[in-house]
Amino acid sequence: MFSVLHLPTAICDASEIEDYLYQYSPMAANKFVDELDIQVALLSRHPFMYPAYEDDPFFRRMVLGDYILFYSVDGGRELVVVHRIFHHTRDVQPHMLG
Repeated sequence: MFSVLHLPTAICDASEIEDYLYQYSPMAANKFVDELDIQVALLSRHPFMYPAYEDDPFFRRMVLGDYILFYSVDGGRELVVVHRIFHHTRDVQPHMLG
């Protein structure tokens, strides 16, 4: 099983998403957090299950409802690094992930 490291940028992204959703629906905010936890736990067991990001194959992308979670895998260290979480409508550029 791989360890999972959430970078500060990803923690901030998740917190901002949760706060935004909470304004409109506490249930939606809770659902987002629960789904994020479930999917990240799944990544620890199956880190290569999601495709490489076409603009920078160092990263992989997981669709999480209306959001896309970008992560990388360090197979040698058995580590999944969660980099960012963006709304699916956002124009993500590779320099925004690092």
